[in-house]
Amino acid sequence: MEPIILVGGGGHAGSVADSIMKTKQYDIAGFVDYESRRENGPFGLPFLGTDDDLEAIFASGIRNAVVTVGYLGKGDVRERLYARLKRVGYSLPVIRDPSSILAEGACAGEGTYIGKRAVLNTNAEVGRMCIVNTGAIVEHDNRAGDFTHVAVGAVLCGAVRTGKGVLVGANAVVLQGLFIGDYAVIGAGVTARRDVLPGEAYYGV
Repeated sequence: MEPIILVGGGGHAGSVADSIMKTKQYDIAGFVDYESRRENGPFGLPFLGTDDDLEAIFASGIRNAVVTVGYLGKGDVRERLYARLKRVGYSLPVIRDPSSILAEGACAGEGTYIGKRAVLNTNAEVGRMCIVNTGAIVEHDNRAGDFTHVAVGAVLCGAVRTGKGVLVGANAVVLQGLFIGDYAVIGAGVTARRDVLPGEAYYGV
């Protein structure tokens, strides 16, 4: 198995690490974080250094990385880390939990994480560096932009379009055919019944 590093050592890192270990596609060498850590990471994974050590780790022969910083309030951090990892030369594979479902024609861009029991239905497409979290459903013919996070239990009904950096909160529902603009936020538990403007925080009526 090729080695891979986790970039981020919080709770989301544990979820992603668990999926990687179950697929047995990569050997997790350890994790890096934005600041020095004394304790080990999830599952006892060793701390390899800070973000400033990414170049040295790449030079040591590790070519694969996955960003394991969660989304909430940190979407811009995920974007910056992606840009830095690409400049160094890392490959950012799609990480898919074995319990997830990808229907015929569904696809995900580089660096995306598809979590436990998540569903991408027929012809659904999600962009680069997305998170389709535990139990989330991205229905048929969706197009989700780069850096979008479909949170735990959220549902994008058929033919939804989202822009870049959208957050669809836990257990939220976006009704079919709607458009959600760049960096918009759909609140947890909300049903979006209209298009949402770029940068809008939509919490329903």
